[in-house]
Amino acid sequence: MKPSNLFLAALAAVAVLVSAPAAAQYAGQSCIRKTESPTPATPTHFSFKMNGTFRIMQLTDLHCTLDYRSDHIFPMLSQLIQFEQPDLIVITGDAVYSANDEVLWRRLGDFLASQHIPYAVTLGNHDAERISRGRVYDIIRTLPLCVNAQFNPSGERQGDFVIPLYAYDDPAKVEARLYVMDSNDYNADDHSYRGFTAEQVAWYRSQSEEAERRDGRRSNALLFCHVPLHEFREAYDTHPVAGFRLEGECPARDNTGMFDELLRRGEVTGVFAGHDHTNNYVAQLKGIGMAYGRYSGGFGEYQELLSGARIIELKAGGRGFTTWERLANNSVVRKVTLPEQER
Repeated sequence: MKPSNLFLAALAAVAVLVSAPAAAQYAGQSCIRKTESPTPATPTHFSFKMNGTFRIMQLTDLHCTLDYRSDHIFPMLSQLIQFEQPDLIVITGDAVYSANDEVLWRRLGDFLASQHIPYAVTLGNHDAERISRGRVYDIIRTLPLCVNAQFNPSGERQGDFVIPLYAYDDPAKVEARLYVMDSNDYNADDHSYRGFTAEQVAWYRSQSEEAERRDGRRSNALLFCHVPLHEFREAYDTHPVAGFRLEGECPARDNTGMFDELLRRGEVTGVFAGHDHTNNYVAQLKGIGMAYGRYSGGFGEYQELLSGARIIELKAGGRGFTTWERLANNSVVRKVTLPEQER
């Protein structure tokens, strides 16, 4: 997305000064960490670990380019991945930002494969500005270790899929579900953000209801997307938990009722978005967590935050999640557990 006021533009210069020390430590490093073992097969089944946890790293708004503005991104992410050892990475849109879309997607895929961590991808508003959204998903499905091909194969509705997480000791028992959904790009009439369509809300409802019938219960679930829901603003205004808001939220033009459906179904305990680079908060509304991912990109777009990643950890048999941020300087900040008791 784009900044909405001159204050953010003025802080862009500060961003370089704040991020320079972290970027400097990666100077001269290879963008892809070499590994001695071959890339493992793309998993088709995810389970909680023996200790009862499943860890997700959310990367958002990488805005990868082919020039110096993105030089530090891959070395930084490699270090964050080594520290956190996630079980899955979820990229929530605006990963590339260049006329060389396919080149950048394949470079990103090669890097993530070199880390031996599987990953899922949904798109933002910038990812398909030069080639079609369908073509981008075609490319993504061919990337090594990307799970989109397994959980969102060609011929199905593209960009919306579910990753079930199974119990460590029971490969048939679903402990949690991850909804990865495409919040689309722009409305044709006024170029405003499109957001979820009514058809996508209905798709979520059918997936959730079918899972409850099959499993005999409602699982703990998370939703990952790019554009924040309208209700993010209300959540921060009424029940902020951690982090800060440095720009007004930029949701879709139309509210098609996704939050109301999440509330009605009682399954999703957290929604994780990107899009607004300088919003970094975790908040809560009616028992559902609303969280921005940490801006993970370089200097190809506006920012004044040190880059990093949001980490989300689920516990088998539990409701909700624990989340924190791992920053480019390897510090860990704002660790919280949701849901909290409503105020």
